[in-house]
Amino acid sequence: MLRFALNRLLQAIPVLLIVISATFLLVHSAPGGPFSADKAVPPEVIKALEAQYNLDQPLWQQYVSYLGDVLRGDFGPSFKYSGRTVNELIAAGLPATAELALYAMLVALVIGISAGVIAAMRPNSMQDYVPMSAAMLGICMPSFLLGPLLVLVFGIHLEWLPVSGWGDIPGDKIMPSITLGTGYAAYIARLSRGGMLEVSISGLYPHRARQRPLRAVNYL
Repeated sequence: MLRFALNRLLQAIPVLLIVISATFLLVHSAPGGPFSADKAVPPEVIKALEAQYNLDQPLWQQYVSYLGDVLRGDFGPSFKYSGRTVNELIAAGLPATAELALYAMLVALVIGISAGVIAAMRPNSMQDYVPMSAAMLGICMPSFLLGPLLVLVFGIHLEWLPVSGWGDIPGDKIMPSITLGTGYAAYIARLSRGGMLEVSISGLYPHRARQRPLRAVNYL
């Protein structure tokens, strides 16, 4: 297992390098610049800003400097928020992001495993079709559509849950967690159902399980 994880990490290094390089080149090839604005800015101010952000250097020097900063974990100053670094912006939003990810994962595990177990108890019946159909709907529905629907129904029409805020109003974490966790819950439900069916087939027909161990995948 450790060797497999190390191999995966080593394979991720060139992929990350390609992604970083492609992102850097695409940003620099886009028209305009970070200091382009509707109002006219004196040329000397533009030159001073470019020197402050090392944008007056050749492209290859900017790339080498940027790559070195990324390897050190320094993402540099923010072009949008003056006086703040990208690391500070990430650190400011990381606690709420981690909390939301934890709640979304709990929602996905609870709903997904429960639906998969219920469906596997009576395969090819209404008890199976209803949760699996809901799981397919959860896979097909993107989160940017599900979120507004939840806000429209539970926040505006029923007024059960708040439509904004984080940590200030009771229940403000419910709709965001459901929105992000529903898609993963659908995948977990189908995987749980397939795993339980495979275990049941292996227990009832061990000789068939040895001959065709992937038969349960057909139920997915």
